[in-house]
Amino acid sequence: MKEFVLAIDAGTTGITVILLNKSGDVVNKEYSEFKQYFPKSGWVEHDPIEIWDVTQNLLKKTFKKYSTDKIDSIGITNQRETTVVWNKKNGKPIYKAIVWQDRRTSNYCYKLKKLKKEKLIQKITGLILDPYFSATKIKWILENKKVFKKNLKEGNLLFGTIDTWLLWNLTEKKSHLTDITNASRTMLFNSKKEEWSKTLLKLFNIPISILPKVVENSYNFGTTKLFGDNIQIGGMAGDQQAATIGQACFYTGQSKSTYGTGCFLLMNIGDRFKISKNKLLTTVAFKINGKKMYCYEGSIFVAGSAIQWLRDKLYFFKNSSETSKLYSKSNPQEKIFVIPALTGLGAPHWKPNVKGAIFGLTRNTSIPDIIKAIIDSIAFQTLDLIKAMQKDAKIKIKEMKVDGGMINNSNFLQSLANITQIKIIKPKNIETTSLGAAYLAALHSGLIKNTQQIEKLWKKNKLVKPIINKKVIEKQYYNWNKIIKMLIKINS
Repeated sequence: MKEFVLAIDAGTTGITVILLNKSGDVVNKEYSEFKQYFPKSGWVEHDPIEIWDVTQNLLKKTFKKYSTDKIDSIGITNQRETTVVWNKKNGKPIYKAIVWQDRRTSNYCYKLKKLKKEKLIQKITGLILDPYFSATKIKWILENKKVFKKNLKEGNLLFGTIDTWLLWNLTEKKSHLTDITNASRTMLFNSKKEEWSKTLLKLFNIPISILPKVVENSYNFGTTKLFGDNIQIGGMAGDQQAATIGQACFYTGQSKSTYGTGCFLLMNIGDRFKISKNKLLTTVAFKINGKKMYCYEGSIFVAGSAIQWLRDKLYFFKNSSETSKLYSKSNPQEKIFVIPALTGLGAPHWKPNVKGAIFGLTRNTSIPDIIKAIIDSIAFQTLDLIKAMQKDAKIKIKEMKVDGGMINNSNFLQSLANITQIKIIKPKNIETTSLGAAYLAALHSGLIKNTQQIEKLWKKNKLVKPIINKKVIEKQYYNWNKIIKMLIKINS
């Protein structure tokens, strides 16, 4: 009897493999990190072979405990935009994966802005012209490695984001597919017409032959028989859209924010494609059984990775879990602001060349003060996104569902509620990204009948309300904005 659904969550710093029962409860979890490469300032890379090896090892660990004949289906979710180009004959990447955080194509994006291509790109894709997305990364790989031109000419190259790369390997080279949410993040896809844009492929000089076929989120992506019995792969979505599904945000106006490596706030805006006037992204939230929904998205490039930076580069603490206690030891008299633009500023500023900074240091400033300022900065950036989103959608955000590793920090949740002045809702199961992928697979297999069933499975764990006066926050936010504007000016 098929009892479980398996989810592969291929994140930015590690892989998680989760097994869920029919009630949506986690019965087994395996996790492993993989190496981050920083070959030059602003460059971020991963080894696709290592990502595949780590994924295989975690699946093998899972199947040692649970027989493959008990697995109903597999769902895949992934770090979006991260770009892999590989040789389809030998299965080897021709270059390391260029990560979504990578800024190497900033100057090229600047040239395109000078050529006034920004509006064209936004009109077709709903995205802001930025190195964040896959298009300029693909172009860089194809143009900077002459040895690959022969393979390109002979039609031996394939492109995929991490979802496609894992699927291709799981199905032993049979499935070269991606889902509509990942496609909508490449800056090459027309989300309204649901096709690769010939206009943008010509602009970036990218051949359509290397691109995967685009399908719905709940679909027959193929089967894997690498671990025993044949297991169907029935669901796929980019991590933020998967979290939106895991948080049951199926209706217009519902919002969720994920705090992992970065922060990503998504609001469901319904079934109409609407361009943001406040520098947010318009992207596909999901397409299930022919029904497509869009969302506005605000992307903050650095959230949990700022905590990692404090741990790994500044040695402020040994374990990230210490930050909540250290936050409580901060001095309220210290007025520290940290702008954690470690890989530039994302929405709503879109300034890839801005560098991070700390303001307000005194002789009394301590490690807890800087930790508090870093954590508060993520809440201030979230407020930037909320304000932009409310202007675009003309919907007041009164509450927000949250997920991701950072929400285990109770002081962060309170800071978020205080600074945004809205209710923050933590779900019972915080593995919402994996949940979303699993739900999509279960929808395809029939284990779950419809999205209404997913709504019933969602459970609230904690509600956090603001406890600081709005006027106090408004003064702090005024200073925050003043510092951001000054920093942008310095780096322009």
